[in-house]
Amino acid sequence: MKRSLVIPVVVTALLIISGCSTPASSKVSEETKKTKVVNIIKVKEQEQSSIMTKAGVVEAKQENQLAFGTSGKIVTLSVKKGMKVKAGQVLGTLDTSGNQSTIALSQTQINEAQAKRAKILRGDSKVADTYDSTIQQTEDSIADTEDSIKKQEIKIQDQMKTLEQDKTDLQRKEVLFSNGAISKADIDGVRTKVDRAQLSLKSEQTELEALKQQKKRLQEQKQLTLRQREKAIQADKDNADRLASITTEVATAQNGIVKANKEIQDSRLIAPFDGIITDVSSHPGDVVSQGSSVATIVDLSGVKVSIEVESALIQQFTKGKSMTVINEGGEKTAGSVTYVSPLIDAKNGKYKVEITVPHSPEKWQGGMIASVQMPRKLATSTILPLECIGVGEKGRYVLVVENGMIKKRTVEIGQIIDDKIEVLSGVHPGDSVVTSGISFLLEGEKVTPKEG
Repeated sequence: MKRSLVIPVVVTALLIISGCSTPASSKVSEETKKTKVVNIIKVKEQEQSSIMTKAGVVEAKQENQLAFGTSGKIVTLSVKKGMKVKAGQVLGTLDTSGNQSTIALSQTQINEAQAKRAKILRGDSKVADTYDSTIQQTEDSIADTEDSIKKQEIKIQDQMKTLEQDKTDLQRKEVLFSNGAISKADIDGVRTKVDRAQLSLKSEQTELEALKQQKKRLQEQKQLTLRQREKAIQADKDNADRLASITTEVATAQNGIVKANKEIQDSRLIAPFDGIITDVSSHPGDVVSQGSSVATIVDLSGVKVSIEVESALIQQFTKGKSMTVINEGGEKTAGSVTYVSPLIDAKNGKYKVEITVPHSPEKWQGGMIASVQMPRKLATSTILPLECIGVGEKGRYVLVVENGMIKKRTVEIGQIIDDKIEVLSGVHPGDSVVTSGISFLLEGEKVTPKEG
């Protein structure tokens, strides 16, 4: 009886134990469900060098604002937009009649001074009469200039009257235009007429001022000659002093000739290099001041791309270094660095660099945006996405997965390359680095790594 009862109890116990136990595979599955899945990237060395890309603007190789080296009235200006010119070609000239008169007058003074020297050397002390012809010539020039001034003043008065009439007509036409009595083309024509009259009046007033200055110079010259004549009459000096004075006169006159010849040279507009005229802002008959632009010339034998480079990268740009330049159409052209600014731009904290490429009209146009590419030197071959890097109390760090657990590694970083960053130390090839959500993970936490 007792033996028959034992068997069912044992069987029952085995069944209970069997029903309560869980398979090992189920336990592993539950633990896996409780751990976080993290994205990782396997650290590996870069197989090829990194490419640096900078965007820049395409400009002409050279551009120059053409200007006369002195003031005056334009006599010739044989340029127009699109015209090709050669280096050294004379493109325009100013009126040099005043300079020619100065040269002639100075030469006369030199001749007279030499005649005085000859008289002194012959023992003739009557040298005052040699000034008379110079004074007469100067007075004649003053008279001619005064006549020109009167004519110019009459001309200006006439133009002022014309301008006032045009302004009155414009006021009347503006009333008619506001009432719809005349067309916009009619009122625009009157406005243009007023503008032209104002420009013409300004030009004539400038010419009048030049004549007055010329008269002033002639009067000063006359006074100087009169003083010299008076001095010659009254002075009681020995021949050595007279000869020294004459030498000074000759030197002064020669300096006047040199200055006049310099102004004649500066009155020519000369092309500084082979190029194309892209703009003309003045015309024959205009009165221009020294240094004011009358035309623009560009050198399109080559084009340059200007880029801005950070101070951390400027050492990688040296004069003569080869670069690849890509236009907006994606075409690549070989170029080279032709300029690296020695000074940083205080406004943006970057250096200006220029890369020159051969000009090809079908590829390059001024104002285009171009990309400049070059191999980028790195201190290490380890590159990671920026989102792998965290910032902690001890500096920058990454999280790596070791045996299913999170480990924090302090790292030293280098250059930023687009959306990636160079890692100088702290990781090694084969390490599993977490690529996202690092701020939500703790060191020692169990995770399930997922590559990709």
